[in-house]
Amino acid sequence: MTDQPVKQETSSRPLFLQPIPGYWRTKRKLERLKLLRDLIRHRENWAGQIALAKPLSELLPCVPENLRAIRIKEEIEMVLRLAYWDLEYAAVPTGVYYGKRGEPEDEQRSFNVILDYFRLPREPGKEHYAFEATTGSLTEGIGIYEARKHQAFWEMFNPVVWVAYIIRLPITVMERAGLVGHEKTQDMVLSGYTLAIRLMMAALVGLFLVRQGVQFPWKAFFDRVIGK
Repeated sequence: MTDQPVKQETSSRPLFLQPIPGYWRTKRKLERLKLLRDLIRHRENWAGQIALAKPLSELLPCVPENLRAIRIKEEIEMVLRLAYWDLEYAAVPTGVYYGKRGEPEDEQRSFNVILDYFRLPREPGKEHYAFEATTGSLTEGIGIYEARKHQAFWEMFNPVVWVAYIIRLPITVMERAGLVGHEKTQDMVLSGYTLAIRLMMAALVGLFLVRQGVQFPWKAFFDRVIGK
């Protein structure tokens, strides 16, 4: 006999965090988690759960009606990894362990309720444990992203947030170039970011002075900023 799955501690966070998702990115993450939860509800078909899920005609609108039930498993598999990343970013724990009551933790079996959804133990009479563990983590993530979505909507009208995006732009460029995330490039990334910020601030100060009618020695100023 196995006990109800117990959640493990959440995994460690990455060294370089992505910026807090904005409104539209949060909305996509939220829709993805809700889609996965509803697909699992349809697949598991526990009493009362179907009524809480959107109909398959809305979840799989491009799939012919006679194939929707067959395609559920495939659609779940396509979303699992993305949903796992979304929950990891929100710091929602997805690890659980199964074992007999009183059994040492290191002898118990570990699973991830998202990535291992199809491999979770389903002993007779306790099949609902796997369903509850998976949908429980998804519901936690949905709650977090619902709150973030509301916050992100008002941030779209906050000039401070837009300034923060501009300040972070050099890091975004270096991330796209594949320079961030490796310890051998950290010093280069930090030096490049410092230089970029100094240039941006110098440009802003120069433009302000020019608008005030002050003759501005651009070349000498930028030479000073970059340390020549």
